[in-house]
Amino acid sequence: MYDLEKNIHAWSDCLRSQGHFKETDIIELESHLHDEIEDLIHAGLSAEEAFLISVKRFGDSHLVSREYSKVNTENLWKQLMLEPEPTGFSSENKRTIGLVILFSFLAGTFFKIPELFGYSFNDPQYQLFYFKNLSFFILPLIALFFLYKNKANLKMTAVILGIFTGAALLINAYPSYPPNSTELLTALHLPLFLWLVTGVAYLGIQWRSSQGRMNFIRFTGEAIIYGTLIFCGLIVLAMFTQAMFFAIQIDASWFIQNYLIVYGAAAVAMITVYLVEIKKSVVENFAPILAKIFSPLFLFIMLAFLVVLVLSGKSPFMERDYLIAFDFMLVLVLGLVLYTISARNPYAKNKLFDYLNLALIVVAMIIDAVALSAILLRLSAFGITPNKLAALGENLILLINLAGLAWLYGRFFAKKIDFTQIENWQTSYLYAYAIWLAIVAFIFPIVFGFN
Repeated sequence: MYDLEKNIHAWSDCLRSQGHFKETDIIELESHLHDEIEDLIHAGLSAEEAFLISVKRFGDSHLVSREYSKVNTENLWKQLMLEPEPTGFSSENKRTIGLVILFSFLAGTFFKIPELFGYSFNDPQYQLFYFKNLSFFILPLIALFFLYKNKANLKMTAVILGIFTGAALLINAYPSYPPNSTELLTALHLPLFLWLVTGVAYLGIQWRSSQGRMNFIRFTGEAIIYGTLIFCGLIVLAMFTQAMFFAIQIDASWFIQNYLIVYGAAAVAMITVYLVEIKKSVVENFAPILAKIFSPLFLFIMLAFLVVLVLSGKSPFMERDYLIAFDFMLVLVLGLVLYTISARNPYAKNKLFDYLNLALIVVAMIIDAVALSAILLRLSAFGITPNKLAALGENLILLINLAGLAWLYGRFFAKKIDFTQIENWQTSYLYAYAIWLAIVAFIFPIVFGFN
């Protein structure tokens, strides 16, 4: 029996192999091909005849590829150039840059405002206050930037800003008593929850779509890369400033610590968002390169750790600090897995790095299961505490996430599902993280008496 969809995918893969097409171009061409085939089938032709005639009407794929190459190459150079074309885009770009500068200044100023009330960042007793409120100095402004870019309606703007305002009022109204475990947990989990809220502002009306959420995952990974590079530049600038003024026997450390780093860090965040947003089609090329470099390295290190763990008989999981470190490592590995998934062409055939990604997931699951058993052991031996319960929940959520990915990868390799179902699972699972982060940030303090 003639498999129409298989032949359409083969035709699309042929276009992809030319190397000049964007995925959006191929999807659009596929859509046109489907429409053409449906019209011919309705006219009485068989599926095979309709396919052959439609492909013939599209012309030689190499010719189509060359034509698209001209367009896409031109678009690439336009995005790489810093100077925009002399059209209406210029004024819009100026407004956007002005907004970035304004929000950078406001974020730095918000960080300095508590000092007017005696809350000095250099005072150890107020450092947890700053850590807990760090998200509110910058993330609402980033959300506003996205809302402006997406021309969001009043309802979405009010809901997102309402969440930020409610969260700020709530966590600062909570009391905190020694050993301040729940306050520290709030400080650790709240930024991640609010970043997901910021993601809704980034996506606009597409926040319900799986592809939109995958774009946000990709954006997050690229923002981390850009932000790290730019922040390293800020540190170099601070060192250079210190050295220059030291040469004339003036100590600039007070200015650097209190103003250059504060306002510079705010600018780094806003500039990162701006650069990744306007040049995302260029930055996306970094994703497959980084994934191919780091996936094998992480897999090798994790396998070596498991081998040494078994042979030595020594477990690091009995120490709380090590458990926290391994949770962080698992989150890092999951982030790498997500970055690899987001960088992959969902319509491409199985490749070596798909199998490497599955191996990385399986090894991470084994380590997560070992850590989870250690947490359960500590809970039975020492009782329930906020930190252990939070770690338990996070390890369970991570394990379920990884297990779901492993199961779907297996079905994908067996050709029972498309790769898009793996993406759908992962983007839908973001809700589980958002719910757990909110529980730890807002509910744990109440349950554990703000201790």
